[in-house]
Amino acid sequence: MWVRSEYAGELAVLSAWLCALLPWSVSYASQEGLQLFRIHFPYLFFQFVPGVDLGEFATPYVFVWDAPSFPEDATLAFGYQLWIVASVVITLALALSIVYYVFDERLEDSSPVDPVRVMGGLLSVSAVGFSVSTYFLWSRFIGITVPVGVVFMYLLGGTLLVVERT
Repeated sequence: MWVRSEYAGELAVLSAWLCALLPWSVSYASQEGLQLFRIHFPYLFFQFVPGVDLGEFATPYVFVWDAPSFPEDATLAFGYQLWIVASVVITLALALSIVYYVFDERLEDSSPVDPVRVMGGLLSVSAVGFSVSTYFLWSRFIGITVPVGVVFMYLLGGTLLVVERT
């Protein structure tokens, strides 16, 4: 692979943080002259309509735990529930990255499983969860939904799963 064995741990830590910070989905819809943008991050999504004042009390973001109650459509709510599951897996990857960063060599020596492979598995599982959630969003959204961060999760997770460790 293109990753040297001695840098696989650093790539695992950086991959978790990159996947947690990137938006996993970006959506755009346009109807009757209005445009709607939605940017889904692992823990919240922003939605905004350029040029329209939504009022003083309207918040442009929805947190992950509030999202299933947001839509009236049961299928879309199920997609948001899958988003919660994938966010929990990303949180586990972030926790592992912190432990791996602090206890690098001790973790590799004492762990029965390679932490790089565990990180690759966590990122891949979260990518699957976000992919299915993206499908449910796409099927009910009147616009375009692009799974931006999901592609990176698959690439980084797959790379960590197949990197040669010596």
